[in-house]
Amino acid sequence: MRAALLASIALALTGCGGSDDSKVQPPPAPAPATAPATSAPEEPGRSAMEALIAFARAPSDEAWAAVPLADEVALGLADTLSPPRSRHVLRDPSSWRLAVDAFRGRAGTASALELIASEEGALRITHGPHPHCAAPPVPPPARAAALQRVVVQPSGPDGCLDWWTVDAFVTSEGRIRAVTLDLWEP
Repeated sequence: MRAALLASIALALTGCGGSDDSKVQPPPAPAPATAPATSAPEEPGRSAMEALIAFARAPSDEAWAAVPLADEVALGLADTLSPPRSRHVLRDPSSWRLAVDAFRGRAGTASALELIASEEGALRITHGPHPHCAAPPVPPPARAAALQRVVVQPSGPDGCLDWWTVDAFVTSEGRIRAVTLDLWEP
């Protein structure tokens, strides 16, 4: 039993290790029971995520104009969404902050934009279900399950504690209707 526990811990600790190079790495293999995440999200989902990344990293009026948000967007953590917020309210990057009482061992606030903006390494954009670092995928929020799931993550996190994901849920017209963030629990 102890050997199995130690093997599980070793697998979890090594399963998310990254490399020092800044090249885009292929996405990790998904859990067998899910459809694989691919490295080429369909348009217009990829364009929507690229615009969101550009706004997160340099929040200007020009960058904001390119972000294809729906009139109302729900923000959330993992598979849970908060009530929708107006597109106009979300122009202020601080309005993307979510109050966190207890989420993955953390408390305070969390922001999808701040996660993207703070990443110094290369980012990887994929779509569909994806592993939760060394764990099976987290399902999408029920209200967003029918939408295209476009994902941005660090391409080479140093381990699961450095892993995060921001998932945008995009309509067939290319409008972002929901955005979630997820982290690895310390």
